[in-house]
Amino acid sequence: MNDITISQPFHGVLEKEGRSHSNWGLSRSTKPAVYVEPISYADVQAVVRDAQRFPSPVNPVGSLLSVTSTIVNDGGTMLCTRKLDDIVGLEFDSTGRQIVRVQAGCRLKKLNMWLQAQGVEIPFQAEIGEATVGSVAVGDTKESSLDGAGYFSAHVVALTYVDEKGELRTLTDDKDGVEFHEFKCSFGLSGIIVECQLEVRPATLCRSDLAIEVFQSPEELAQGLIVKREACDALFAVVFLHHLASFVDQRYKAGLGSVTPASSQPACDEFRIAKRLAVQRGFEGVEVPQPKGLVYSRHDFVNEYWRPSADEFRLDFQYYEHDISQLTRVIVETYQFIKDFEQQTGFTPNGWATYFVHRPEKYKKPFGLYSGGPGISFSFDPICSNPVEPRWQQFAQQYNQLAIHTLGCNASPIQTQWLKPGDVKIPKKLARPRFTTKYYGQFLD
Repeated sequence: MNDITISQPFHGVLEKEGRSHSNWGLSRSTKPAVYVEPISYADVQAVVRDAQRFPSPVNPVGSLLSVTSTIVNDGGTMLCTRKLDDIVGLEFDSTGRQIVRVQAGCRLKKLNMWLQAQGVEIPFQAEIGEATVGSVAVGDTKESSLDGAGYFSAHVVALTYVDEKGELRTLTDDKDGVEFHEFKCSFGLSGIIVECQLEVRPATLCRSDLAIEVFQSPEELAQGLIVKREACDALFAVVFLHHLASFVDQRYKAGLGSVTPASSQPACDEFRIAKRLAVQRGFEGVEVPQPKGLVYSRHDFVNEYWRPSADEFRLDFQYYEHDISQLTRVIVETYQFIKDFEQQTGFTPNGWATYFVHRPEKYKKPFGLYSGGPGISFSFDPICSNPVEPRWQQFAQQYNQLAIHTLGCNASPIQTQWLKPGDVKIPKKLARPRFTTKYYGQFLD
């Protein structure tokens, strides 16, 4: 049986030249022994079963968007899911829910455009359209959702994956409860996802009022965000903390619909393009319009970004999750920290992306971000336009100490850089040696 298993053919792209692969921001690179692009589930099984031809660890990647060292797998096997990108279709599952079946390598922009044409949606407005379904199904995401949880994996109701023995398995929320919810917290360390089922609903429209506000103190800024959030259905903000200012997007439900109405054009597209450019460049030198009463389809605001060159401004960031009760303390103490850091180095982050996420029952998110039980979390994500700027890296490392160990935040191994062992804890039971890279290994607890 072993000889038959080892000789199982692989039909996708196979490359063993030891080339270097970099993440989107060009801040991390790796030289795997083997790079593969499977074109079938059987290909993925063949890779996992043959440890001689495809050395451990086998690390699945999508669009290489992570800002951390998640892609680093020198001497191992990099398995890119980009060609497993079919949208299988809409159907109803055994519980009567309408779902879309989609392969793991499908980009979120492609999925959103397809769903828009069908008049349905996932209530999650992704910011980065190149992110792949498989990566966000078991990774960390955030979004100030009008009427959803605010993180993508909350809408995953079933997934099919290849386990450490190369077997194809399926887990569903209604039949595999605990195991299913734990798998979604695994960062791909429990198995390689090849297909997901996502619950969908009739598409809805959003309305936004956008503005820039300036405050006299960090306490007033924090209170301003609280007041703005209470006055709308959802709030997204970019806080320019060093200027005591914030760009706020107050979001409201606007009824059924899958297409941005003509009455919102061209203002909608002007805002979308400016926002996309601001994100692309790490909020460096881009003015974003501030329209009021902008009605739009969330599908249209899932943007794609070009892969930058090393001499371009490009987004880099950190991620920190706090309970909403800590909002004022986090802003006040962070303000003092950045003022001290600016005085010492002349550097401050470009801004702080602030999202508000609804936490579910503990059993639905047993580990990692949003695992604190029912409540509201907010993320406070410092942004930079140059990932390799030494002062930005120094800032991130020093701020980790404050955010994690003083302010008590949760951090993300895929969105928080320069973490040390103990800063993040991933349960050992979620990790299989065949899939666990050195980077992830340092966080196993």
